[in-house]
Amino acid sequence: MRTAKGETLCCRARGKLKEQGQDLVVGDMVRVMRPENGGPVIEAVYPRKSQIHRPSVANVDQVVALMSVADPPLDLVLLDRIIVSVEAEKLGVILCLNKIDLAGAADLEEMQRVQSVYQDCAYRVVISSALSGQGIDTISGYLDGCTTVLAGPSGAGKSTLINQFIPGIDLHVAPVSKKSRRGRHTTREVELIPWGEAGYLVDTPGFQRLDLEGIAVQELPDCFPDITEHAGRCRFDDCLHQAEPDCAVKEALQEGKIAPWRYRNYLAFLQEIRRKEQRF
Repeated sequence: MRTAKGETLCCRARGKLKEQGQDLVVGDMVRVMRPENGGPVIEAVYPRKSQIHRPSVANVDQVVALMSVADPPLDLVLLDRIIVSVEAEKLGVILCLNKIDLAGAADLEEMQRVQSVYQDCAYRVVISSALSGQGIDTISGYLDGCTTVLAGPSGAGKSTLINQFIPGIDLHVAPVSKKSRRGRHTTREVELIPWGEAGYLVDTPGFQRLDLEGIAVQELPDCFPDITEHAGRCRFDDCLHQAEPDCAVKEALQEGKIAPWRYRNYLAFLQEIRRKEQRF
């Protein structure tokens, strides 16, 4: 762990924490005692102001959802899974569409369409190249004073991006598999990296799948700003925008005010959450 003075301490946790069912995750604020005999000991874990569960990080301010526009190709389902998970925790989210230097004409066309849709949802969207440095200054401007998690699939360029942010840190990177077109895991654990005066970057292992944990059926619409924008005009207050009559969300979809892929992802997530709720 790191202290407020920037020291790095190797600590063990008191046995009572385990007995109390208290787990420790990256980002926890803790109270440490330094007994005369033995090394530093974690005595208590302070209440968390926030927590995300994939990866498990506490006291987060915002998440950068980092996706590549090419190599591997842009995965809009996974992107919306990340966004929904962040929205459910009431955290800030920044969308970073990376590897613009590798994009062909079709990739660029899709990227511009995607950028427009998410900007209309009031998300901050940055187009970047971790290799050329495009967009790096824009992203870094969002990080000061915050604990920021970089989340996304393997191969999207998280470690390369951090290498641009912090020259000399030299995080390991690897090329995308030519056979599967998926990234190779280079980050094996969650790590807090000091940033500026009072911020941290959190480098995380990549993933190809992200389960929607702890989100109820009735909470899901609130995780889609483009759906929430129209939901107030639905006939029923508890409308889930699926088969209900006089649904303003479905009307907005027909009028082109909601992107079809966003609505498809919403319906797929809704069914996924329903199946989970029925199992418990």
